[in-house]
Amino acid sequence: MKKQKYIFTLMVLFYSCLCFAQFNTLTPKIPKKSENPKVSEKSNIEEPVNQKNNKRSWKEVLNITTKSDLKNQIDSLKMLIKEYSSVKDVRKNKLEKLKDSLMLQAQNRVEETKQTSKKQNFFTTYDFVDEPTASFSKIVMPLKNKITITSSYGTRTHPIFRTKKMHNGIDLKASYENVYSVMDGIVTATGWDSKGGGNFIKVKHFNRFETSYLHLSEIYYRAGEIVKAGFVIGKSGNTGNSTGPHLHFSVKEFGQSINPSHFLNDLIKVNNLIANHYEH
Repeated sequence: MKKQKYIFTLMVLFYSCLCFAQFNTLTPKIPKKSENPKVSEKSNIEEPVNQKNNKRSWKEVLNITTKSDLKNQIDSLKMLIKEYSSVKDVRKNKLEKLKDSLMLQAQNRVEETKQTSKKQNFFTTYDFVDEPTASFSKIVMPLKNKITITSSYGTRTHPIFRTKKMHNGIDLKASYENVYSVMDGIVTATGWDSKGGGNFIKVKHFNRFETSYLHLSEIYYRAGEIVKAGFVIGKSGNTGNSTGPHLHFSVKEFGQSINPSHFLNDLIKVNNLIANHYEH
């Protein structure tokens, strides 16, 4: 009898434990609050979005092109054509510039070749340089008008003292006229000649010749100044031992007096040779 009670008690305990365990299994579990509610909410929202994105429209499924799509494509093609045209114009301009540059280089090379060939040719001829109209020739006469000698070079009877004396120059007809330097030179002396020459000016040329101009009424340069052929250096007059206005013109070569008439004729010959050479 005790044995049966013992067994019965064990069976009751066994079934009670079994029922308790099953009850624990069926007990609903309250979920814990998430530490980051934003994350959980996002996960709950993303699911329907993803489902929406996975859906394809009928236009995409059937590959249908709408008018708006076609217009967009045409506009895109127009833009591409416009960009291509602009690029083409830029390339064309660059090509033209390149051609111009090549042509210029070719012309420069031709000119350099010509210059080189001229340098190599020892018999190259050159055009003469045109001198300005304001400049003077390298050789001129002491007076502008025709040269007329009133008293020649050599021994003569002095018109005032009536004695024979060496006349180291020539007297030229000139009535208060401009007097010119016959060649380029430097003025060596000016002033008053105590021997009867009156106002005078002397010019040295190329360390060889010295020309003197006497009986002047005016002097325009001083000693040490440079003059060119054709410069007006004074004005003829009647100063000193003179019977009337005229120009006394004398020449020295290496310090020795020479006949001014021969000197002027030689200047004229040289001037004519130069003139003929310029003409040819």
